Amino acid sequence: MKTTKNLVKRISALAVIAIFGMSSLFAQKSGVYKTYSDYQAGKLTYGIDCAKETHKIKLNDFWGKDFITVVHEGKSYDLKKADIWGFELCDAKIVRFQGKEDYQLADKSVLWIYSKQTVVSAGVKTGGSKKVTTYYFSKGGDGEIKALTLLNIKAAYPDNHMLHDAIDGKFDSDASLGVYDEFHKHYKINHFLEAQGIK
Repeated sequence: MKTTKNLVKRISALAVIAIFGMSSLFAQKSGVYKTYSDYQAGKLTYGIDCAKETHKIKLNDFWGKDFITVVHEGKSYDLKKADIWGFELCDAKIVRFQGKEDYQLADKSVLWIYSKQTVVSAGVKTGGSKKVTTYYFSKGGDGEIKALTLLNIKAAYPDNHMLHDAIDGKFDSDASLGVYDEFHKHYKINHFLEAQGIK
């Protein structure tokens, strides 16, 4: 009986060690990816381990500036948006740049889908403003970012006419492409493309 209890204690202790070991393997990080190759390799510039350190990455998009500001180890660095691939934050959000425009990665599957929020006027009668989310996509993490529209999706696969017809049969508007499928944990267009065998 004692041997069984000791064995259970040892297994429990090993399980706790394994869990803590695994959590350190997947510790969240934050920093700048200068290139797509850096992103693929997990190579961060001004990188931190979020469990132990803090820093700030400012988009500066409110002022329309063409650079981000990284406050790292007490020093401030300005990096041109057009010269870097993107950055990752401690909450696992990834932002990618194309020129001086920034796009937040929303889904990564057959297509990389991005969202971008802009503030627009709510109208003369109601006054004020509201946030509008627009969706974009690229083929892979280094592909050109384009508006998520039926025409652009079909243009991404110019010779696959069967796919074009299938897309027309499944999606009735550009807006329907930006619908998230909670069950499959992908945007519906990505789940659909996966089901069609598109890679």
